[in-house]
Amino acid sequence: MKPEINKFTPYANCPSGEYWAIFFNSEIKKYPKGERQLLTFLILDEEQQPFLNNQGEAYYSVIVCNKSKGSSPKSKINKIKKAMLAIDEYDPIEIHLGLPELDKFYKRKMKIRITTKETGMNFITHIQRPRDDQWECIEGEFDGTINNNSDPIEVFKSMKQTINKRELNYAEQAFYSVVNYYSDKKGKFIFNLNQTDIRFGNQDKIRHEQLLKFLETKDVADLQNLIGGNLVK
Repeated sequence: MKPEINKFTPYANCPSGEYWAIFFNSEIKKYPKGERQLLTFLILDEEQQPFLNNQGEAYYSVIVCNKSKGSSPKSKINKIKKAMLAIDEYDPIEIHLGLPELDKFYKRKMKIRITTKETGMNFITHIQRPRDDQWECIEGEFDGTINNNSDPIEVFKSMKQTINKRELNYAEQAFYSVVNYYSDKKGKFIFNLNQTDIRFGNQDKIRHEQLLKFLETKDVADLQNLIGGNLVK
């Protein structure tokens, strides 16, 4: 029996692109507001060997999830598990009853897609499902649970004490500007964006989803992803 190893928890350092990768660790990390679960992948080359930079250092990337016990079928962690299932593990009924524990997926190889976010950081956003080779987006999506009567400005005011004080003035002005951009002629924020409205392009719709996510989580990290800056204390 092999001895238990002390698994690395390296920073995500891999450039955007599509790669082979091997999933090898899950760890809970403290964030400015709450905790997050980081799933770490070692990036591989086309020969499925560690992909190294010109200093001989390995590339890694991560998926960031809310801390979860995996009991909710809507949780991001379960979306990731389903995407990683092999063809002989996938059952159209069983996947709605429960999924294997996360450690059952360690050492599993698959293709992943890494995307650069607005903050300049790179994260895994897609997994090519081993069962059918289809790409699946594993990003968390807004599910409509936010109260559509809430005031985005009041949401911002309720959590602004968690923002880096040196960036607070910038954050306030930038956030108010974004909210105004997605408001109607009466100044009321538009929660349900008309997907056919020609005023809003694809990037506008993506940013609107980011705004809704922040209103749901009230997390400074999600606010930073929306407006940029260095908001984390």
